[in-house]
Amino acid sequence: MLDEKTLEQQDEEKEYQNNFKPREVKLKDDYPFYNHNFFFVLCSKIVIILTIIGCFFAKHILWGYKQTGKKNIKGIKGAITISNHCLIQDAFINVPSLFPRKTYVTMLETNLGFGLASTYLRLCGAVPIPREPKLMMKFLKDTKKELNKGKFIHVYPEGHLIPYSDHIRKFMPGAFHIAYIAKVPIIPICFTFHKPKGIYFWKKKPMIKQNFLPPYYPDYSLSKKECIEKMCNDLQELMSNYFNLHSDYTLTK
Repeated sequence: MLDEKTLEQQDEEKEYQNNFKPREVKLKDDYPFYNHNFFFVLCSKIVIILTIIGCFFAKHILWGYKQTGKKNIKGIKGAITISNHCLIQDAFINVPSLFPRKTYVTMLETNLGFGLASTYLRLCGAVPIPREPKLMMKFLKDTKKELNKGKFIHVYPEGHLIPYSDHIRKFMPGAFHIAYIAKVPIIPICFTFHKPKGIYFWKKKPMIKQNFLPPYYPDYSLSKKECIEKMCNDLQELMSNYFNLHSDYTLTK
């Protein structure tokens, strides 16, 4: 099961500037983690399309965004996607890049406490990870159903955000636990950073490249514990090696 203590530690590590903290959130026992209400779904599609249009300019003009390896996910239905959590806007890159596939993004339960901003996140596909064990069981059950329907669930195995991190940080097992119980592949997405050049000579921050790596298929012949541990270690090593080889900004460069 996802480590409740780890989630609490993530909350403690999450900082809010200018004392702008979320209001307290209490999820009901029947909370719809994946809301299939007709009007919610309709509004969600509209908001996602508008977000994709709005982010297009920022991605290609302001952020110097490029993408590689999209062919690696062709034909895959139902998967856990993971990426390094290194950009404030990384969810607004990951979800549109997987469109029209329905993609959900897990987030801390406390992120529901920001009013209209939280409503926007929910409409974009954000799903809170609950703290209470009873709700966690419901979350895992509902998540498995969505994956088995062919949906994508995006998880940040590093946990909290560190903007423009120069390395892949230690992975936590939550994403791989979900992949194990749903028996779905994992799609690693590695963000790398590159020195501004060409028309982006004016940029002070690195250019962003989103790299889709080949899908990873867990070894279900292993025990649950061994399989999850192997997924965690293999994918951290895979993404670390890719990042260190291809990014212009690393601990070793």
